[in-house]
Amino acid sequence: MNNKSIQAQNLLLQLTKEVFWNCDISKFDYLRDKEFIIKRIIDAGLENDEIIMWKLYSYDDIKNVALNMENLHEDVVTYMSFVLKVRENKFKCYKKKPWYRK
Repeated sequence: MNNKSIQAQNLLLQLTKEVFWNCDISKFDYLRDKEFIIKRIIDAGLENDEIIMWKLYSYDDIKNVALNMENLHEDVVTYMSFVLKVRENKFKCYKKKPWYRK
Protein backbone atom coordinates (compact mmCIF):
# COMPACT_ATOMS: atom_id res chain seq x y z
CA MET A 1 0.00 0.00 0.00
CA ASN A 2 1.45 3.37 -0.97
CA ASN A 3 1.38 6.49 1.20
CA LYS A 4 -1.63 8.04 -0.58
CA SER A 5 -3.65 4.85 -0.10
CA ILE A 6 -2.79 4.76 3.59
CA GLN A 7 -3.82 8.41 4.02
CA ALA A 8 -7.05 7.77 2.10
CA GLN A 9 -7.85 4.72 4.24
CA ASN A 10 -7.30 6.77 7.41
CA LEU A 11 -9.69 9.43 6.09
CA LEU A 12 -12.30 6.82 5.16
CA LEU A 13 -12.23 5.46 8.71
CA GLN A 14 -13.22 8.94 9.93
CA LEU A 15 -16.49 8.94 7.95
CA THR A 16 -19.70 9.02 9.98
CA LYS A 17 -20.66 5.43 10.76
CA GLU A 18 -24.39 6.24 10.67
CA VAL A 19 -24.13 7.54 7.10
CA PHE A 20 -22.56 4.24 6.04
CA TRP A 21 -24.71 2.18 8.41
CA ASN A 22 -24.98 -0.81 6.08
CA CYS A 23 -21.31 -0.97 5.07
CA ASP A 24 -17.99 -1.94 6.55
CA ILE A 25 -16.01 1.27 6.02
CA SER A 26 -12.73 -0.53 6.74
CA LYS A 27 -13.21 -2.54 3.51
CA PHE A 28 -13.70 0.51 1.29
CA ASP A 29 -11.18 1.25 -1.40
CA TYR A 30 -11.23 4.99 -2.07
CA LEU A 31 -10.74 4.49 -5.82
CA ARG A 32 -12.87 1.40 -6.41
CA ASP A 33 -15.76 2.70 -4.29
CA LYS A 34 -15.41 6.36 -5.28
CA GLU A 35 -18.86 6.79 -6.85
CA PHE A 36 -20.66 5.05 -3.98
CA ILE A 37 -18.81 7.08 -1.32
CA ILE A 38 -19.43 10.40 -3.07
CA LYS A 39 -23.13 9.61 -3.63
CA ARG A 40 -23.68 8.62 -0.02
CA ILE A 41 -21.93 11.73 1.31
CA ILE A 42 -23.84 14.06 -1.02
CA ASP A 43 -27.11 12.39 -0.14
CA ALA A 44 -26.74 11.94 3.62
CA GLY A 45 -23.31 13.02 4.80
CA LEU A 46 -22.50 15.42 7.59
CA GLU A 47 -20.14 18.38 7.38
CA ASN A 48 -17.12 16.31 8.39
CA ASP A 49 -17.97 13.72 5.72
CA GLU A 50 -18.08 16.45 3.09
CA ILE A 51 -14.66 17.74 4.18
CA ILE A 52 -13.25 14.23 3.84
CA MET A 53 -14.89 13.88 0.41
CA TRP A 54 -13.15 17.03 -0.82
CA LYS A 55 -9.81 15.78 0.52
CA LEU A 56 -10.18 12.42 -1.23
CA TYR A 57 -11.64 13.39 -4.58
CA SER A 58 -11.21 16.06 -7.21
CA TYR A 59 -13.76 18.73 -8.09
CA ASP A 60 -14.40 16.96 -11.41
CA ASP A 61 -14.98 13.58 -9.71
CA ILE A 62 -17.50 15.09 -7.31
CA LYS A 63 -19.17 17.17 -10.00
CA ASN A 64 -19.57 14.21 -12.38
CA VAL A 65 -21.11 12.01 -9.70
CA ALA A 66 -23.41 14.77 -8.39
CA LEU A 67 -24.68 15.76 -11.83
CA ASN A 68 -25.55 12.16 -12.68
CA MET A 69 -27.37 11.25 -9.47
CA GLU A 70 -30.96 10.31 -10.26
CA ASN A 71 -32.51 11.05 -6.88
CA LEU A 72 -31.60 14.07 -4.81
CA HIS A 73 -33.72 16.20 -2.54
CA GLU A 74 -34.29 19.65 -4.04
CA ASP A 75 -32.43 21.30 -1.13
CA VAL A 76 -29.39 19.14 -1.86
CA VAL A 77 -29.55 20.06 -5.55
CA THR A 78 -29.67 23.75 -4.62
CA TYR A 79 -26.72 23.35 -2.25
CA MET A 80 -24.62 21.30 -4.68
CA SER A 81 -25.47 23.72 -7.47
CA PHE A 82 -24.04 26.53 -5.35
CA VAL A 83 -20.96 24.59 -4.24
CA LEU A 84 -20.14 23.28 -7.71
CA LYS A 85 -21.13 26.51 -9.46
CA VAL A 86 -23.42 24.63 -11.85
CA ARG A 87 -27.02 25.49 -12.74
CA GLU A 88 -29.64 23.31 -11.08
CA ASN A 89 -31.11 22.25 -14.42
CA LYS A 90 -27.80 20.50 -15.28
CA PHE A 91 -28.48 17.84 -12.63
CA LYS A 92 -29.94 14.62 -14.01
CA CYS A 93 -32.53 14.53 -11.24
CA TYR A 94 -33.71 18.11 -11.85
CA LYS A 95 -36.58 17.26 -14.19
CA LYS A 96 -37.62 14.06 -12.44
CA LYS A 97 -40.38 14.28 -9.86
CA PRO A 98 -39.37 12.70 -6.59
CA TRP A 99 -41.27 9.55 -5.68
CA TYR A 100 -43.05 11.39 -2.88
CA ARG A 101 -44.56 13.95 -5.30
CA LYS A 102 -46.02 11.65 -7.95
